[in-house]
Amino acid sequence: MIRPLLIIRPEPGNAETAARARAFELDTRCIPLFEVRPVPWSPPDPAPYVGVLLTSASALRTAGPELARYLHLPAFAVGGTTARLARDAGFHSVVVGESDVTRLMGKIATLGLHRLLHFCGKDVRSFDPYGIVIDRCIVYASEAIEPPETFRSALAEGPVAMVHSPLAAVRLAELVEPESRAHIALVAISANAAGAAGQGWEVVAIASQPRDEAILEAAARLCR
Repeated sequence: MIRPLLIIRPEPGNAETAARARAFELDTRCIPLFEVRPVPWSPPDPAPYVGVLLTSASALRTAGPELARYLHLPAFAVGGTTARLARDAGFHSVVVGESDVTRLMGKIATLGLHRLLHFCGKDVRSFDPYGIVIDRCIVYASEAIEPPETFRSALAEGPVAMVHSPLAAVRLAELVEPESRAHIALVAISANAAGAAGQGWEVVAIASQPRDEAILEAAARLCR
């Protein structure tokens, strides 16, 4: 019997993860606990920047037409999906970091770049800038939404729950009573996300890399 997999990340990422989970033949419960919404932003002058940093595909989906002012700059993207959307948006030069932002910053540092514009969300985790000046431009926010009744039903099945960020881990912990956690396995995309979920879960596994494919591999092992 395959244990159900609970996916709580916002759309369209929720559907993307569910599609990948089908390749593992997993029984999914797709219940987003967040909604990604664009926020108003004032485009900075692109002149001081030698590149843009993209750590989330959500930034490209929500930035809007003003993003065109920066398409002449090299784009440094975390993950294949973010890189693909950057190319689709019109960035001609896209450098991809397949694992995480820390390693991507190390790669950028070797190029001698001095200042980047980071298109990001309101809740962005800190990372080592490797001496590079990084100015943040917030273009979206992940806002919690009330779960439907099916969320409680999914929890009662004793699922393997995936958390793709510390924010998601905190939200899940808010919604699951401590006495219910012993029947729910947790798979986190990073150690930070695992720590944010708190204590009391049946088991907590951490993906080998902060990528959707890696967290799914860890989840599949627990589901079986």
